[in-house]
Amino acid sequence: MSSDTFSLPRDQQRADAGMFGPSSVTWHLHADPAMWIGGVSALHLQALHPIAALGIAQNSSFEDDPFGRLVGTGSFIVATTWGTRAQAEQAGARVRAVHERLRIHDPHSGAQYRLDAPDLLLWVHCALVRSNLHAVRHGGLRLTGPQADRYVDEQRHVAALVGLAAEDAPGSVGELEDYLSGIQPVLTASTEALLIHRFVNRPPLHGRWRRLRPLWTAASELGYTLLPTWARELYGRPGLPAPVATATLRAARSAASLLPARKRLDFPAPYLSQAVERLGRTAVPSSRRLREQPS
Repeated sequence: MSSDTFSLPRDQQRADAGMFGPSSVTWHLHADPAMWIGGVSALHLQALHPIAALGIAQNSSFEDDPFGRLVGTGSFIVATTWGTRAQAEQAGARVRAVHERLRIHDPHSGAQYRLDAPDLLLWVHCALVRSNLHAVRHGGLRLTGPQADRYVDEQRHVAALVGLAAEDAPGSVGELEDYLSGIQPVLTASTEALLIHRFVNRPPLHGRWRRLRPLWTAASELGYTLLPTWARELYGRPGLPAPVATATLRAARSAASLLPARKRLDFPAPYLSQAVERLGRTAVPSSRRLREQPS
């Protein structure tokens, strides 16, 4: 992460709550440890769009850098959640610049697609929002229906950062589910999707990273099990039994929650620590503060 990411004047940083602020659902939900499982789940889900899968296969270094896409997504999430407004906008500009120059070639039809085509951006956005929301709720974070709707609506700001019109993204859980239902006929377990799926399940880990294989395999299987039933049917396997997945995710979430949020969430960049320095201790995200918010 370049140092210019954190170069705003201190007096401006102190007053800046960013895109969301501590009164939002996003501020607290994105601090939940189950978000990492949501990110893995999103990789499995996003690969089911045949053009998106081609885009990942042709323009991503996932085979050489198994953690790169997940860490890149994590960097974007922490910047847009807890960074200043300027830092969030800088993160969005970086994503738009990368997407703008990349193309996807369909070897079957010969067609070429832009990586920043609105329909692809919308699919990636919706798959990630659904995966994050489902992971934290399945992991035990208590959200009311209105709070879940607020989260989906708040994520429209992020959709706008990557190049979508905010009003084109779902604004409620119902709209999100309607979108996912409507796009199902487009989705398939293509050759590229299966390649990505197998790779996410068992990436090549070498040297000191080899000891992470059991943890990664468990996280990938949990993320896969959190997919919608129709998505798992496309891949052709059921995943973990639901009670096992629930118990495992909740145990992992409880263990991770023992670490202070600021220690857990300063990777891959210390946006949250900086936000707490600007805004005070009440800005530390917590499920308790989320429960205290009005629905």
